[in-house]
Amino acid sequence: MPYNGGMQEQVLYQSELIEIGVFSVQPDDPTFTEPGHVDAPIIVFPKHSIWIQHEGSEPFVADPTLVNFYNRDQTYHRFLIDQQGDHCHWFKVKDAVLAEMLGRDDGGFKLENMPCPPAVFLQHLQLLQQLTGNAPTDPMALEEGVLALFTALLDPAAGGVSEGPIKPRHKQLVEQVKVTLQADLSQSISLKQLARLHHTSPYHLSRLFKRIHGQGLNQYRKQQRLRNLLLSLRQDSSDLVDLAFDFGFSSHAHMTASCRQVFDLTPTQYRAQFSRY
Repeated sequence: MPYNGGMQEQVLYQSELIEIGVFSVQPDDPTFTEPGHVDAPIIVFPKHSIWIQHEGSEPFVADPTLVNFYNRDQTYHRFLIDQQGDHCHWFKVKDAVLAEMLGRDDGGFKLENMPCPPAVFLQHLQLLQQLTGNAPTDPMALEEGVLALFTALLDPAAGGVSEGPIKPRHKQLVEQVKVTLQADLSQSISLKQLARLHHTSPYHLSRLFKRIHGQGLNQYRKQQRLRNLLLSLRQDSSDLVDLAFDFGFSSHAHMTASCRQVFDLTPTQYRAQFSRY
């Protein structure tokens, strides 16, 4: 949704793999009644109730209980319900990744909208929260999160369709990726970069890793960092601020919060309680 006159749009995050943005237009703005146009396929989470009518289709009420799908060069009209106007967040993935997800090259959605499951609604809010905090954004966390968002809505496997047995080469790929992540826990690497290193697609890697290892790449890396941190605290007397950066955390506060969330204790408490065993 490009910026047009009084319409307010901002790209909140952009990488080689994904984009996240916010869009709004007030009812008293002259552009509110003008046709809208979408340049590339996107998934949209409405924040206010509004009538939406895709060109050639029947109008529907877009509200926070739905997720809306827009295809490339989609023209649409909006009609007022909520006096606050049109306000939404949108998510986009690279064309090649979307085609891989959909299983076809046209990269087009077959649905205009669908009910938004509570877990998916919360998931998209958690992604937006990552963009509003004080800590630097984590490329892998955001990219994997957006792919998971699309997968939850689009992937037939989410409905329980069997994917067949895991191939040995897939297991080997996952093990090689684990070695790459362990090699330097301080580095910030995107899902796109990690997939390129291992000559595969980001979507395939993210999906395969979670299937084989039982958790996402970002979750696994977080566990790697925290467990190696706790083990190092037994022998390393370095300042905790320095250790935070050594293990890939953006700050001492970020490290402490992560440790408390996973292990229910802080690095300081761990150092005091478990320095010898």
